[in-house]
Order: sequence, then C-alpha cells, then structure tokens
Amino acid sequence: MLKTIIVAMAAGLAISGPLCAQERLEINNIYPITQEMIQLSDRMFFTQDNQGYYDVVEGPLEDGTARCIGSGFGFRDGASTINGICIFTEGDNTFTMSWKAGEKGAANTWEIIDGTGRFKGMTGDGIATTGIEVVYRARPMRQSHIVGTVIIPGE
Repeated sequence: MLKTIIVAMAAGLAISGPLCAQERLEINNIYPITQEMIQLSDRMFFTQDNQGYYDVVEGPLEDGTARCIGSGFGFRDGASTINGICIFTEGDNTFTMSWKAGEKGAANTWEIIDGTGRFKGMTGDGIATTGIEVVYRARPMRQSHIVGTVIIPGE
C-alpha cells in the first residue's frame, strides 16, 4: 500500500511540473558613460556609476531604468577584479544583478541577487557583452547586451 501511495505521489508531481518556469532573458542596457580609469604602473583602476535604461528584447520584463555601479583593477595580462551591481527598475519593482568583468576577452557574467515587488525571490544568471561606445546627441553612450535565464516566482 505504501509503495502505491509513493508511486501515485511521484506521478502527480511529474504531471504538475515546476511551479516557476525558467524563462530566457535578453535585454539591452543603454547608458551615458560615467566612468574613470586611472592608469597605474602595472594595472588600471576602473570605477563607474552609469544610469540609463534597458530595452527588453525577450523575456518576462517590461522596459525600464537601470543603474550600474562597479569598480576594480584590470591587469596587463587581461586578468581583472572588476565587478559591481546593476539595479533594474520597472515601475515600483526592482531587481539587482551582480556582475563580474570577463577575464582575458571572455564575456561578463551576472547573477540576480535581490528583488522587490513582483521580482521578490527572482533568480537567474547569464552573460553580458559590452558594445563599442557610440555618440548620441553629442553624448558618449554604451550598450551592454545581457542574455541568460530567470525565474520569477508566481509567474
């Protein structure tokens, strides 16, 4: 009898599927460049505080504003300690991702570390690549292309 109950419970779980589905995320984060680079004898110190917006290409988000803050050292051999956070805001809801600059030409990595409102409990990770600087209305701008997967509980 116990074996029958366990088999029935396992079948029920398999049919119901996961409560929260993992979804693909692709966004473009566009911002004016506010950064400083200080060249030292064997490394460069980098700091940024960029505020802009993000456009959703694919995923469970709406367009919104973004602020990315980071700092660290970049070394001549391509190694790096540069990392930071980006805070993405959609109305009254926010989620925060931590990021780390890629080493030796690799893409940056990111992970969702916090969320409020509808993003409370959100998880996810992926990569980001930062594009070439462009000038828009006489202002230097940069675009970071962010891809990965996220889970938003309750959606």
